[in-house]
Amino acid sequence: MTFFIENFLLNVLNSISKKMAFLRNKGRKMKMKEKIKTIIGECISGIYSMFEEALNQKSFVFAVKKTKNLTDNLGARILETLCERADFIFETQRDKHQVTIKDRSKTRRLITELGEITLNRVCYFDKRRGKRFFAVDDMLGIEKRSRVEQGLQAKLIEQATLTSFGKSSAAVNNAVSRQTVYNLTKKLKSVETKSHSKRREVQDIYIEADEDHIHLQNGKSTEVKLVYVHDGVKTICKDRTQLENVRYFVSVDDDPDKIWNDVAQYVHQNYSMRNSKIHISGDGAYWIKYGQRIFHKAQYHIDKFHIQKSATIVAKGNKKVRSKILLAMRQQDSKSLKAIFQEQYFKYIERTERRTITEQYFYLLNNIDTYGIKNRCSAEGHVSHILSARMSSRPMGWSKIGAEKIAKLRAYYFNGGDFLDLIRNGKTTMENMQEIYTNRFKAQNNIVKTSTSSSVYEPYRVVGIEGHLTPISRILRGLLK
Repeated sequence: MTFFIENFLLNVLNSISKKMAFLRNKGRKMKMKEKIKTIIGECISGIYSMFEEALNQKSFVFAVKKTKNLTDNLGARILETLCERADFIFETQRDKHQVTIKDRSKTRRLITELGEITLNRVCYFDKRRGKRFFAVDDMLGIEKRSRVEQGLQAKLIEQATLTSFGKSSAAVNNAVSRQTVYNLTKKLKSVETKSHSKRREVQDIYIEADEDHIHLQNGKSTEVKLVYVHDGVKTICKDRTQLENVRYFVSVDDDPDKIWNDVAQYVHQNYSMRNSKIHISGDGAYWIKYGQRIFHKAQYHIDKFHIQKSATIVAKGNKKVRSKILLAMRQQDSKSLKAIFQEQYFKYIERTERRTITEQYFYLLNNIDTYGIKNRCSAEGHVSHILSARMSSRPMGWSKIGAEKIAKLRAYYFNGGDFLDLIRNGKTTMENMQEIYTNRFKAQNNIVKTSTSSSVYEPYRVVGIEGHLTPISRILRGLLK
């Protein structure tokens, strides 16, 4: 008799609970449909209003601005409704015994490319983990404790990589301050571009290097090293060429091991080096020649630009002297080179001019054996395009950390990196998110489990009793025992 009473009460409670949940979900669904209709109605009326105002003012520019505001407002309303829809879906599919509701009136403001939106969220409690969470944040991948949406973060950091923090803020109508853009850039953990999956077999591997000189905030200066690897030069059209499969590496560290180890790791992962020749090109600096310690079989070649620059300094506008110097370098004739410099040395009396000629002579003499590479080295132009355009073309004072970060971002941009992936680096992976969804959405089909072969029954679990200590819950527990 007691068994039938228990089953009867249990069925009544379950039917009441299901009916109330059905009515509640139906009411929320109807409200959402009405809200969507309201949004559509406001959009249509806004379009007609824009038509009338644009025709009255006879201004297409006004129409463009008005349309932009209209679409942004519409998009913001849609995003707010999307979050409500996500909460509704989670509400209908959650395991009500393991996931309970703590607060239905939690709001959050989020700055997006469409403007600032207000999200109405429900706070849940997961009994398995003993933690509170917001289903909307997990389902839509919204970053916790952040005022700026990840897509806008990626846009701001990309703009700051190309221009400045202030101009990046102005590009989004100053929705965030330049300090916020700086903080977003500063908190990036690592800025690394993914490598290719397959090794390439090429005849020649070209490694070119140069540095940019920047000013620090303490009044001193430092070098930003740039190394890039490519397969060679291909012709696109007349007087236009392009490097094949180029990859850039930068570093502000004084130790050349840091940047050359990154280069070596990339080369070994992406090239089959059995029959490949490695060519290293640069201006003859110590840290560039250091690459021969990493690549023992590499052949070093001096950059023609710096040779010609040195010859121009010594010639002092005399084209014949400049041509003689370059001819001696091409023929690797050190005796002729010495005679030319001796003649130039005794032309001047001042100590500074003689010192300059002596410095250039030893520079050319030390690199005479490495002059004559067939392909062109474009390191100087790459430094100007990749580093100087952002870091030294304007009067700026950098910290070493900030310079390292921006230089890495510049290399990441020109390597074709995706800034949205960069923002998500180190966050919750999709596999972990899927595991969370599976555990939280898992519905319990059989609330009561009984065994006909045993006289011991498992405890009943009914929505409305667990987690509550009220007089009604005590009475219901007593009836179900």
